[in-house]
Parts: sequence; C-alpha cells; structure tokens
Amino acid sequence: MTHAGLPLQWGRNGLPAAPRRILLVQISAMGDQVQTLPAVSDIAARWPGIDIDWAVDARFADIARLHPAVRKVFALPLKSAQQQRSLAGVRALWSSVRALRTEPYDLVWDPHSVLKSAIVSRLARSPLRVGYRAQDCGGEPLAARAYHLHFARPEGQHGTEGRRVFARAVLDTDPARAVDYAIDQRFPSAPATADAPTVFLAHGASKPEKLWPLGHWQQLAARLVQGGMQVQLTWGNAAELEQAQHLLASLPAGTARLLDRRSLLDMLTIIAESGLVIGVDTGFTHLAAALRRPVVGLFVSTGPELFTPTSPDLACTLGGNGVTPSVDAAWQAVQQLTRFAPSATR
Repeated sequence: MTHAGLPLQWGRNGLPAAPRRILLVQISAMGDQVQTLPAVSDIAARWPGIDIDWAVDARFADIARLHPAVRKVFALPLKSAQQQRSLAGVRALWSSVRALRTEPYDLVWDPHSVLKSAIVSRLARSPLRVGYRAQDCGGEPLAARAYHLHFARPEGQHGTEGRRVFARAVLDTDPARAVDYAIDQRFPSAPATADAPTVFLAHGASKPEKLWPLGHWQQLAARLVQGGMQVQLTWGNAAELEQAQHLLASLPAGTARLLDRRSLLDMLTIIAESGLVIGVDTGFTHLAAALRRPVVGLFVSTGPELFTPTSPDLACTLGGNGVTPSVDAAWQAVQQLTRFAPSATR
C-alpha cells in the first residue's frame, strides 16, 4: 500500500504518474447518482483516457451508463437481493461481485461511504481505497474501516459540490469548472407539441418528510392551469398514485395528465420535453437540473444546498431544513423562471 495522504499527489509517494483505472462506488439513490455525474466529468477532463468504472445498485445503473466517460457499470442487485431473501437473489448478487473482482484498479473512490458501499469497496481489487472519515459516514461509522485514507466532509457542502471537492482531494480535479452532468446531450429538450407548455410535477419522494403537502400541490396546480399551462405527473408506489389521483381530481378535465409507471430512461425523455419541472428533493428534480430544464425545487426537511443546477438562471430553490415553502412563494418562482427562461413556455 502507498504511503500517500490526502490530497493525493500522483507520481509521488508510491503512486503512479497518472491513475489509469479507478472504481467509483456510489450505490444509491437516484439523486445521489445524478449528483455524482459532474465529478465524473471533472475526472475525465483532468485525466483524458482514464478508465472509470462505476459500482451501483442495479435500480440506478442506467444513470451511470449515460455518462460517456464511464467505461463499465457494475449493476449490483443489492435491493432485489434484500427484498427476495432467497438463494437465487444471493447468487445473482455474488455473480455481480465476482465480475467486479476480476478488475484491478489503481484506486477505489467511495463518495457514498456507508456500510453497503464500504463492503463493495473492500471487495474490489485495489491497493488504495478512499472514503469519508467515520463521523461523515452517514451514521454508519464502521464503514470507515474499509478505507486506507479518509476525507473530512467540509461543513455546509453536500450533493454535487461536495463530491466535486472530494474528487479534487483524490484525483487532482478542478471543481471550479462549469458544472457538467454530461447527459443532457443525449436527451435534448424538444419543442413543445401542445398549445400549452407542459409542467412536470415531481411530487413523490423516498422519505415522507421530504413531501410537500397535498393541499399545496392542489393550489399550485390550479394556478398553473389558470395560467395556461398543462400539468403532467407520474407515480412510483401506491401512496404516490393516490396523491396523484387526488391532485388530478382537483383540476378541470383535460388540463392534467397522469402518466403510467415508466422506465427511468423513458422518464428522462418526459423530463427533457417538459417546459418546467416543479419538484421536491427527489431524483426527478435532480435529473431535471442535469437535463438543463427550468426547475423549482421545493425543499422541506432537507436543505437546498443539496441541489446544484447547471445554471442559477434555470432554478429557484425554496424552503428547506424544516421550513415548508408556501404556495405563493412557489408560484412566484414559477413566474420568475418563465419570465427569464422563455424556453420554459415555448
């Protein structure tokens, strides 16, 4: 093992002159995968020709596959194995891990740094594993034991910028570069086909404390429709379907559309074609930022620092850290974005 410390200095302290092959370990969730993409762009810009592999939960592997600098994606069926609790599920997971273990790496970089990612990092073949220090491991300090070197998460930095700063310490990247998610070229925004601009409402979230109240959604949706906009929304589970149906029932017929459940790639197309996206702290909201769509972010329990758009002109963030955004504030943000981003209402 090298005697290097952070920040790493490639070409010194036993490290090769340049990293040739690295494994990125970011297991979940959807928003975290999206927020990791700019750091991958930074790495590719700093080290042209580097092989970047990505270990991820199979549910979110399509996001990792979209980045042109990613060579190989190890789609680990972690969630399905946990849910199945069967021998077949364990075998499928171990098969993926064995494939990962055939690859040697100069570096394993784990910006996720929780127990499940630490186990994957530890199983990978590399003389150098880097993750967060124990107190920054998402409440699972034992994860830090998997790493040779530990990074201290800067106060107040999360999401996209936090990963970019971490990448600088590990791979000498430049976090001052323009934010580049690198996936927008695959899903360019398309001209609207309807007379009214489409607004996509990302109302669901993985945790109930992130949700905006149903009554707030109903009031805002009514204002959007009165303003000549067409509302579109989807759902991912029974609770989200029920909320979507309540929201739809509160609107005049023909002014809103409830989509069926679709694949992640299909949803990327839907978001790219939307004139405006309004959402809570959820993966679809972060994907809208990555696709350079105008976004109103409604933060409740989490903080708005978790959100990093490609341009401040394309986003308004409201509330957060226990403060619920008001309907009036959300409507004002919609008006601001549609005023200064004409493409949002074409």
